[in-house]
Amino acid sequence: MKRSVSSLVLLVLMWINGNAAELTIDECVRLARENYPAVAQYGLLEKVKHLNLSNVAKAWLPQGSVSAQATWQNDVAALPDALTNILSQQGVSYPGLDKTQYRVGVDISQQIWDGGKTQANREVIETGNVIERTSVDTQLYDVEGRVEEIYFSILLLNERISQCDKTMTLVESTLNQIRSMYTNGVAMKSDCDQIEAKYLTLQQQKSRLTATLGSIRRVMEIFIGESIGGRTLILPSEDLEEKGDGLHPQLRLFDARIANLTAQESGIKASVRPTISAFASGYYGYPGYNMFKNMQSRELSFNFMVGVKVAWNFGSLYTRSNSLNKLQVQRTQIESDRATFNFNNDIAMAESLGLIESLRDVMRNDRRIVELRNSVITAAQSQLNNGIIDATSLLSKITDSELAQNDMAQHHIELVKAIYNLNHLKNK
Repeated sequence: MKRSVSSLVLLVLMWINGNAAELTIDECVRLARENYPAVAQYGLLEKVKHLNLSNVAKAWLPQGSVSAQATWQNDVAALPDALTNILSQQGVSYPGLDKTQYRVGVDISQQIWDGGKTQANREVIETGNVIERTSVDTQLYDVEGRVEEIYFSILLLNERISQCDKTMTLVESTLNQIRSMYTNGVAMKSDCDQIEAKYLTLQQQKSRLTATLGSIRRVMEIFIGESIGGRTLILPSEDLEEKGDGLHPQLRLFDARIANLTAQESGIKASVRPTISAFASGYYGYPGYNMFKNMQSRELSFNFMVGVKVAWNFGSLYTRSNSLNKLQVQRTQIESDRATFNFNNDIAMAESLGLIESLRDVMRNDRRIVELRNSVITAAQSQLNNGIIDATSLLSKITDSELAQNDMAQHHIELVKAIYNLNHLKNK
């Protein structure tokens, strides 16, 4: 029983380690999105939006002000001298208002209807936030495309290095064979030199490919934010599942910009409507609202009033037409940009479809060509042993086989890459 449990644990650990040693293109894209610095903007943009919306909503809270003032003026309201003389003869004193006046007051107003300005401002903030978020989406979309490009470049270099190793093994075996024949006097020294030169050339080629691969892998590590190490990149299947919503981020950005212009248009229309508000105003000081009483007495008093106010600032009417026309011009520019993008994207998709069909046609004969080239090498090795051909002829056939294998591997990777590129253009 213990042995069975131990075997099961060992199998699970081997399965986990095996999966950890593999790296898929979808995982690279996910890691690149999470690691890209612009991702942090999503949270920041959301916070800014909530703060702006909160500020807009506060427009419906009661607004108020507190003030205090003391003034001296050169003249004040007073009764006519004739009336003052008559009243004084009757023993009534009206000295008039004092030229020194002071008050402490509070003014409060409450918005009842603002003509739709607050709603328009809220829509401008919402649509502006969508524009900014979609702009980040567009940046990440470009990052995904670059990561996919790097991923397939790594796969292609890995395949070329693998094919180079196979060819080196074949050339090394042939070199040992030629050296044996030279020792036995059935081959020339130049034959050995030619084969050895080919082997050294392959070593140089592998060194260049390995250096390029290391550089590209480091770029991938920068994008995904972690070391690839000894992990193996897996070639995706040609049968891809559709992902995403099918709407390109750039198209969503055009929609967001149009929606923002519509919100601005609502704001312009709301700016020419009247507003209605309730208000209350009061103060403690001198003089009060009852001037006649204050002409007799310098006493401080409480004074207040409440009411409803309708205000219409018609200055916006002067620029309303131009402002709306300006928005219409901007809307036309966006639609022009959308049409241009769709045109270029359609061309890119048509090119991708053409490339996919072309590669599939080419790949129908790739495997057969490789089989024939390998068969030719086998026959050439036998002919070399029998002295029918020389080393130069054999090298030529090995080179042809190497090119055929490289072409088959390259065509396969390029096909999958073209399919991924087409899905990327469709945002699938």
